[in-house]
Amino acid sequence: MKRLFIIFVMILVAATLSAQLGLRTLTPEPTETIEATDLEAVPPAPEGLPALTLRTVDSLLVTFREGWKGPDDPAWKTETIGTSKIMIPDSYSIFQEKMGLNYDAQIFDEDNALFGRLFFYQLESYEREELVEAVVASLYGESASTDRAYEETVELESGLVAYLASLKVRPEAEYPFIAVYYPSEELDVTEPGPVTMFVFELANYQGSELEMAKEIISKIVGSFIDVEEELEEEVVVPELEKSEHTDLFVKMIDSLLKEDDIDINIDDWLEVEGDYFGFLMPPEFSVQFYLSDYFEVADLGLRGTIVGKLFVGETDEPASTEGVLNELVYEYLGGFGNFEVVDSYSGNIGRESTVNVFALDFSGQLCWIALFSESVDAEVFGPGEYFALVGLADSQDAENWAKWYTGILATLDF
Repeated sequence: MKRLFIIFVMILVAATLSAQLGLRTLTPEPTETIEATDLEAVPPAPEGLPALTLRTVDSLLVTFREGWKGPDDPAWKTETIGTSKIMIPDSYSIFQEKMGLNYDAQIFDEDNALFGRLFFYQLESYEREELVEAVVASLYGESASTDRAYEETVELESGLVAYLASLKVRPEAEYPFIAVYYPSEELDVTEPGPVTMFVFELANYQGSELEMAKEIISKIVGSFIDVEEELEEEVVVPELEKSEHTDLFVKMIDSLLKEDDIDINIDDWLEVEGDYFGFLMPPEFSVQFYLSDYFEVADLGLRGTIVGKLFVGETDEPASTEGVLNELVYEYLGGFGNFEVVDSYSGNIGRESTVNVFALDFSGQLCWIALFSESVDAEVFGPGEYFALVGLADSQDAENWAKWYTGILATLDF
């Protein structure tokens, strides 16, 4: 049950489908050697003739093994889908729809014919086979086949996994299916968070046009992979603002997640526990735990006045971080009137969760809100376990108040 912030105590004390992808390769140039087990099934050649030991390999699979890359061609253009980017030929077009946190997109070729579908989803952990079956069933019906002509998995340097399968949805056609995701402990199980899936429809392509379509597929998906890998390399702890932080609490949480030393003495702090979580708090504070239908709350008191609330719970549905922030303000701070966000911070913890911190000024009254959820997107809150802190602060003694709230969050155990 010990989770995220308890690990930082040590710091205080010293993250419609219908495609045809055939194996009907007309040019036998991409080849691979037959394995020994395959050779056993080859009938012996007539005496004096050599036995064939090569077989044709689908060109899309060949380029997948070599590593798909985005196009280096000025005739391609960049399209944005949600927070993601891909490149497509200049004569192609995209239509996209947003459904909650998810995006469905369609790619159309130069003749305005459907070329493929893209799914940019925020999902719970799934077995990869479940995803394949769900996509095929939802688009082709429950009776559609998920048999594969081939499938292959590649681990990328960024930690992402790319999966390619040639699906035999119908006997007369095959469909290239690609999934890009962060794996759980096993490669064929996704981590909760973003999962991107591509399905391409090539029923009207034959011969050299089919090979060209496969090349376009590799570049479209390659452009997405390139961007994702660049983001992974560039961003370790992303911030909502590039400017220097001005608020003391925001600065301390920033330092905490960067594992910098923080001067907070918790030797005399009190250990308190509710039904589902506990933490250390300064001896000046009092606390009262109580349960609601969806979470447990700890009311933090100081000299007889409630100055903060700490919520710990679990949600099945994702929501926007901005929406959660506004809801907390409306519910618990609305009496202070209008406010201004004077500083903010967002930090990923590995590829598992995100912390957002906001410093709010209600016409001179300083308030802090901290949000943690098992989302890898700073703009998305949930699904999964979460905590939220809503705290008042004395701006004349902001340093001590910042240390108090930072220490409470750093020792939170749930």
